[in-house]
Amino acid sequence: MTANSKKCWRVDLRVLSARELLFWCLDQQSVDRMLVVVRMEQQGNRYFTPRELKQLPKSLFGREVLDDFRASDWPGTKLIGHPAHVFVIKFAASIAEVILRTEPELNKWLYPSNRSLPEDMCLFNSTADTPTLVSVTHENLYWIIAEQKPKLEGVRESKTRPEELFSPGKYFCRPWTKRK
Repeated sequence: MTANSKKCWRVDLRVLSARELLFWCLDQQSVDRMLVVVRMEQQGNRYFTPRELKQLPKSLFGREVLDDFRASDWPGTKLIGHPAHVFVIKFAASIAEVILRTEPELNKWLYPSNRSLPEDMCLFNSTADTPTLVSVTHENLYWIIAEQKPKLEGVRESKTRPEELFSPGKYFCRPWTKRK
């Protein structure tokens, strides 16, 4: 399947449970990777990830954190003039359970918040040309990218085109390059 043959499907998490969504992605779409993002803070003209937040993905997901880097955009979000910190995690049923135990409402996975969790979860198969699940947590937006409408409650066709939701780069992100 190519990106051109796929459509975006909006997901309403007031209808569909996070458990059902995560395990559908795992079981039906063979996702094996997850991205999460920690927003960076600015001091003067430099950006940094607060130590407690940089350690948060590793404390939640342990050795399953495969990579981390600064990016100017990631699935669902494009920043202008500043970076964020993206973490790539090996996704499996055990990681889905960590997510659900930590905070079962995906719209509460954001920073800053009461819990200060990484945000904008994206699930994908490492060999695919598109992500499967894209989210913009602070706007409570969730999309599935698939050829056929998923057989899930709370899913409807979206006018958004898949290519509008991600970059063609590694992990569907655009790495941060400081502009002078």
